[in-house]
Amino acid sequence: HRIFGTAARYVQLVCFQISEEYRGQGIGRKLFSMACEEARRLGAEKLYISAHSSKESQAAYRALGCTPAEEVNEGLAAAEPFDVQMEYRL
Repeated sequence: HRIFGTAARYVQLVCFQISEEYRGQGIGRKLFSMACEEARRLGAEKLYISAHSSKESQAAYRALGCTPAEEVNEGLAAAEPFDVQMEYRL
């Protein structure tokens, strides 16, 4: 993973998915916390998420404290135009 953004503040959360039968058990929160720890270790200030457009995905990221990205990674947005660009301040 590389840090990006105009102030070199972001590291991307590339893939994050919890199978339906394992949801609601705190597994997602634990994995997200581990991803945040790794991003901090890499020197990032924010985690960048190109989130799937489904209502469930959006709700899950909002529940974790993610917000709309202040700085949009144009390459990711162009590659997945229906995804919602979000961030999590570490």
